Parts: sequence; structure tokens; C-alpha cells
Amino acid sequence: LKPQKVGVASFGIDTTAASNKDFAEFVEATGYKTESENFDWSFVLDLQTTEEAKEENLQSIKEAPHWLAVPGASWKVPDGKGSDIENIPHHPAVHLSWNDALAYCKWRGMRLPTETEWEYAARGGHEKKKYPWGDTPATEAGEGRLKKWKMNVWQGDFPIKNTKEDGYLSTAPVNSYEPNNYGLYNTIGNVWEWTATKDIIQQGNYILRGGSYLDSIDGSYNHPATMSTRMSNSPDSASSNTGVRCAMDIKGDGTEKDKKKKKRKGYHYVETEEQKRAKRREKLKNLDQDMLSKIAEEGGIEALQEFLGDAATVATPEMLKKKQQELKEMKENYAREEL
Repeated sequence: LKPQKVGVASFGIDTTAASNKDFAEFVEATGYKTESENFDWSFVLDLQTTEEAKEENLQSIKEAPHWLAVPGASWKVPDGKGSDIENIPHHPAVHLSWNDALAYCKWRGMRLPTETEWEYAARGGHEKKKYPWGDTPATEAGEGRLKKWKMNVWQGDFPIKNTKEDGYLSTAPVNSYEPNNYGLYNTIGNVWEWTATKDIIQQGNYILRGGSYLDSIDGSYNHPATMSTRMSNSPDSASSNTGVRCAMDIKGDGTEKDKKKKKRKGYHYVETEEQKRAKRREKLKNLDQDMLSKIAEEGGIEALQEFLGDAATVATPEMLKKKQQELKEMKENYAREEL
């Protein structure tokens, strides 16, 4: 797909993916069971699957034999029988499906980010750059463990050996490595993160972003771990490298007084009044009176209000007529401003 220029309204997003500790609190409060638990199996990388789990007759994917269908694997038994999360409370919760991710975010009074929101926040202000820190290499000077890695991806001969130069065989704590300019950690590598955006090609699937610890810097195996990395999967799919980062709607003027009053955590993007006016101006450029009348005739006042969004609020035929005149004058004013 060609790059698209899109706008984004004010929103907030977690600085980290949900950790095992976070997800455990959700489960304890609600009694929720993930789809992996209900199915009683999930996909785990062969190399990280416990020996105890391998004693069972495990099935694998023909096209990807390194993925094993491990009975009992779930967010609290991430590597199969004999594993647990007791010593990794701050690692990301994995084996989460889209449905699981949505349920968790809703419990927190939040939601899944759209793909556009996710990318805006994940880039940390570095538009058109390869990584969330810019275009510089993913490692700093040094050899072997003396290298300083900036993300958690695979090193070595995939899928049989991971040299762990970044410090981890599989997942890393959710606040590992340096955050981006917006304070977000691990926006590439570590775990794939679900979004609310549907895949327009593979209908029924949802988009995941960020890549995971199974991906490579250059794309020589699996996905290249860059800001443009994306894939999709069905909403009931999960594996040992899928997690979630929640988002929320933000209302307010974005001033320091407003931010202090709200006491919000995480990164918050607040659309300025000028940005809102610019979006309305762009929408008004393409409006004409015939279009407005047609929308009102076919769908009524509600349809026109939905179409105009922030550009107008209408409630009666008289107000509609007045609003049409105002819009016409606004368009003329914007046209004069641009001359």
C-alpha cells in the first residue's frame, strides 16, 4: 500500500505494553479467561518451549515448523507446562488475542489504539524514519555483549540459536531499552501489539504493529524490525509474541492546567485548536450546497451532523439553512485567506 497522509485527533496511550503483573490484576478482578486458556493451547517457539511440554506429542505448522502448538500454553504458562510468570512480572503479557486485548483495555476504561494512533505515538516524532530513535543503527559500538542494543530482536541462527546479544532469549521487561521522545518503550521488537484497525485486504483480521523478539534487523528472517512493520491476524489468534498497549480518548485544551487537572498517565497527544481548524478547513474545501442538501434529504439532520462532525452542529431545518449559509461564507473566507 502507498503511504497515506491522515489526521489524528487527541488521544492518550500507555508508555508500555501490558505486563504480566498488569494482566494478572485484570484476571483477578474479573475472572477473565483468555482464548488460549479456553482453547487449552497456544503457539510457542520451539526453542523456548519447556522440555516438560515437549514430552507431549506436539504439532507444528508445516510452513513454519518452529511454531509448536503447545497444550496448556497461555499468558500465565507462556512456555508450556512447567513454566510460569512468577519471575517475570514486568515482562509483557503474551498469548493474547485481539479479543483478549480489547477486554483488558475496556476493563481499564480504555480501548485499543487505531493503527494511525499507534504509529504516531510509536514514532516519537520521527516521521519517515526507520526506527523510533531515527535512522541510526539498532546497535551501538562494540562486539558481542559489549554492543548496546536499542530493541529486543533475534540475533543468531533463527530459529535454532539466539545469541541473546540484546540480553534476552524471548521477551524483555516492558520498560527495557531507551524510550522514544514521547516516553514510549519497546515500540519495535519485543511483542506485536494489537490495534483496533481492520485489515482491508484480509477482511476479518486486525492489524498488529511493532514486530517482536522473533524478528530481525534486516528482514533476513521473519519481519524487518522497523517502524513500518505490520501484519494482521484473526481476532481469536494468539501466540508467545502477541501483546497489547491500551489507548484512550482525550478531551481538553491540552494546557498545563488541563493536564494537571486530569492527572493522566502515559503519553498524550492533544490536538490544538489550530489543528482542529485546519482539519475543518480541509473538509469545507470539498463541500458544496448540493452535497449538503442531498445528505440532509437522504438521511435527515442526523446524517448531516455526522458528516460534518466538528465542522457543524445542526438540529432543525431552520438551523440547517442558517448553517449552510455560514458554511458558504466560511468557505469564501478560507479561499480569500489562501490567496
